[in-house]
Amino acid sequence: MADSKNVWAAGRHSDDEAFFGGPLGTVLPDDAVAVIDPALEPHGWMGDDGFTNNIQREVTKHYDFGGDPIKTTQDRYEETIAVTCCESNPTVLKTVFGDDNVIVDFSGGHRKINIRHDSAPLPRKSWVVRVVDGVKTRMLVIPEGQVVEVGEIVWLSSELVQYTLTIDCYKPKTGSQPDNPQAVNEYIDEPDVEDES
Repeated sequence: MADSKNVWAAGRHSDDEAFFGGPLGTVLPDDAVAVIDPALEPHGWMGDDGFTNNIQREVTKHYDFGGDPIKTTQDRYEETIAVTCCESNPTVLKTVFGDDNVIVDFSGGHRKINIRHDSAPLPRKSWVVRVVDGVKTRMLVIPEGQVVEVGEIVWLSSELVQYTLTIDCYKPKTGSQPDNPQAVNEYIDEPDVEDES
């Protein structure tokens, strides 16, 4: 039977944080409402496009000699997460440019940031996306992901300076994340949905 409680629209948590990143090996949530480890740093305001979880299955279709389809085999499976960070805070800048390339200095009484742009690949980290819909909470946990693309950064008076990131998601080493064994692990908590079996 159709039930509108099963229809989701993702919104912000009450603490206004939705996207978190931290070093590999950080204790990761295994429940949508689990407390997020402080090592997973929040990234602040996110863009109005929200989050995109892109799931790709590349397949090969096989046919018999008469041209009829007889089998489809899967060649590749991969997932990416796309996010847009609206803040130019140190956490976001380290995610975009690398931890060692962002130097924050308060010695003059206010914040100064020095950012070095270089060609080195960005490191693999752990990531969490958390959204809510009323009393419901949904979470994507990526034990091992790497920022592989940064969209164009526009500096214009009518636009936000923001950072659109694409993160490749990798399956962690077997046994290293027993509660989060896949490249992307999804958790949903729905207090408004009761067991009717």
